[in-house]
Amino acid sequence: MIDKKYIYEIEEYSQDVRKYQVTSNVKLTQDEIRSIYTEAYEEEKVVDKLEGNVDWSNERFTDNQILNEIKITGSYSGTEYGDDCQVGIIGDIEGDE
Repeated sequence: MIDKKYIYEIEEYSQDVRKYQVTSNVKLTQDEIRSIYTEAYEEEKVVDKLEGNVDWSNERFTDNQILNEIKITGSYSGTEYGDDCQVGIIGDIEGDE
């Protein structure tokens, strides 16, 4: 059973800032985080079962782990408006050693 929890803070920033949070019980890569964080777009609501939005083709996990053990949730806390969007991700990211 996978018991650890990884939390990734994501900001899209420039003049505008969109804030999201992704919580996972497995360490995620940047590509995996990018494939799921915008699915949590409803302000102040937690969206579960985001593990289904990840392309797990790199075979880091078994089908059983993906279906029954990996749990990913996300939330969106709002936007401060501007232009020229950039993205920053903070957290313990797989492959960033």
